[in-house]
Amino acid sequence: MFVDLERVAFRLGLLRPAALVALVAGSALPACADDPASEEGSTAEEDGTSSAESEGEGEAEGEGEAEGEGEAGSSESGDGDGDGDGDGDGDGDGDGDGDGDGACEVEPGAAWIGKACLQDGDCAYEGGFCLREDQGFPCGTCSHDCEAFCPDASGEPTTFCVSQDQLLVDPQDPFDGTCLQQCDPSVYGGNGCREGYGCALMQRVSDASTQKAVCVPMEFTPEPTECQAELTALGVSFVPAYLPPDSPDGFPDLECVVEDPVWLYPPIHDVDWRYYNASETSPLLVSCEMAKAIERMNAIIDNMDGKTFLHIGTYNCRVVGDGPNLSQHGLAAAIDLYGFEVDGGATYTLLDDWEIDVDDPVTPGGQWLKNFADTRFAEGVYNIILTPNYNEAHANHFHVDLTPGGSFYD
Repeated sequence: MFVDLERVAFRLGLLRPAALVALVAGSALPACADDPASEEGSTAEEDGTSSAESEGEGEAEGEGEAEGEGEAGSSESGDGDGDGDGDGDGDGDGDGDGDGDGACEVEPGAAWIGKACLQDGDCAYEGGFCLREDQGFPCGTCSHDCEAFCPDASGEPTTFCVSQDQLLVDPQDPFDGTCLQQCDPSVYGGNGCREGYGCALMQRVSDASTQKAVCVPMEFTPEPTECQAELTALGVSFVPAYLPPDSPDGFPDLECVVEDPVWLYPPIHDVDWRYYNASETSPLLVSCEMAKAIERMNAIIDNMDGKTFLHIGTYNCRVVGDGPNLSQHGLAAAIDLYGFEVDGGATYTLLDDWEIDVDDPVTPGGQWLKNFADTRFAEGVYNIILTPNYNEAHANHFHVDLTPGGSFYD
């Protein structure tokens, strides 16, 4: 799906009529994050690689990393919310904040890229200007010119330089792009944007291979996929992700193509997550179907008084063991689970607490982990579950995935 930013830009006077070029935006909905998580795992087939060794490498860099750029969009009447004001919030006042009072709240001197504004002076930072409400942006949005990258500010969502093939406003303007806010549910909740805005994937200026989910007026966000709509109905916070096709090292004929990738944000069912050796949470890069499975898994964890799961990785374009079969990690349809923090402060890890080849564990940690694995398989959350019983390569983690037609638990 594509957002018709050509139409938006032309209507706002941002592109010259003789040089209309669409700004191509991919489909998606509500982590944004810059570089895809690089993780590792294994499938039901023999996996001769230890997840702890291989997954520990790319994961920390890929999850929750936001590129450092964000963006904004535009809107017009006929927003589909039934009030006819064009802001998409359904309150009829046109300000996009949903309260029906008709007033836009602007903090003098406190604005940053993506914040509300009425005029350029409200964007009180060097190079700041306002994309105004009368130009189609609900309650305005502060922006900045850019050539490839945008400035960021501490405590604010990261930003992104929107790709534009033509110059802005002034034909002599040396800049080729406009800075918008990236969608960030950790700051705004929901889809990661202010009221009246939604998420859409856009290309970075001069680099079509890099796309980020940014905040644009609701009218110009693409329709969500069926899976994304299900996530939204479940109350799950996520943003669309973009992953260009890739091939595992040494296997150029194999291709890692992730269907409907998303950045999944914690918490879900009051259960948080983080990389096993990290101190802070970060979003997970997964397929949308895997995001739904994690929602179901977290419901189980919550029912078992779990608070946080620790993981080793999700997406990693690689093969199973030495090949030649593509790992489900290469489809972002797998996750490796290292351990769990539960009520009362205990942490149970596979390495320390799993009782290998024991049907009836005797320790609290062993009992919790075995009960969790059994329940997860019985409820069909994942159809492949590999435990430390399977082989030494899985001594420190559960590998779980969504192999089509699979049914294996060991």
